[in-house]
Amino acid sequence: MKKRSKRSLVFIVLTVLLVGLLCFALINALVIFIPQEKAQKSYRDLKESVRVADNAGQQDSSAPDGGGSGGTEGSGRQDANGNYEFENLKSLNPEYVGWLTIDDTLIDYPVMKSSEDDPEYYLHRDFYGNYSVSGCLFIGEGCGSESDSFVIYGHNMNNESMFGALDEYYDYSYAEQHRAIRFYVNGKERIYRVFAAFQTKIYDDRDDVFKYYEAVGDLSRAEYEQTVESVRALSEPKLSSAPEYPAQLMFLSTCSYHTDDGRFVVAAYRVS
Repeated sequence: MKKRSKRSLVFIVLTVLLVGLLCFALINALVIFIPQEKAQKSYRDLKESVRVADNAGQQDSSAPDGGGSGGTEGSGRQDANGNYEFENLKSLNPEYVGWLTIDDTLIDYPVMKSSEDDPEYYLHRDFYGNYSVSGCLFIGEGCGSESDSFVIYGHNMNNESMFGALDEYYDYSYAEQHRAIRFYVNGKERIYRVFAAFQTKIYDDRDDVFKYYEAVGDLSRAEYEQTVESVRALSEPKLSSAPEYPAQLMFLSTCSYHTDDGRFVVAAYRVS
């Protein structure tokens, strides 16, 4: 009888654990993954809303060399985003700035810029200003798309959407193959070239260290060169080439869990 009772108890415990795991998986699906996939679909639909007729003869020869499948200069690769009139999105939301794309990644999203009074407005809001767990990519405070240096923030999502796969740049081979970043602003395509990727954190105001999020806005030549030097020193992949003043600097920033208030940052400079 005792053996049978023990077997029954073990069976009950295992059943409870199994049910608990199934409930946990269901909650994750309902609370995390389904909203993320819904957000992904909304951005795909938004992009499709500004599609125009295919420009079959249009080819992209402006991407910097070393950009992987989407960034080899003179490769003759057609730029699919040439078939979208992104500037029309401004009529839907005046805080829309441009469309950011990195070929062969999930990064293919609108970028927003809210008022300086509420710079993180789009942290948990979608393009239309509705609540969204994924939020929107947005330019941080103290800078804009025309600044000498600016930061675009995005969530590190579980399904690798938004900036969820940005830390892939920590790998040298990946970074080399994805050096081209396309940013469509005012109907024009801008090309940026990645030159660094690094882990860092949000520091205390009293900490006397380089803070990428403060190296934005209008920079003097000395500030610019110090920023580039500091970024390259922090970078894990030691990539060839570096920006020269006054090439515009762009930082892509997301959360990182290597430390408290950790951040992972990809730095690039404008080449066209």
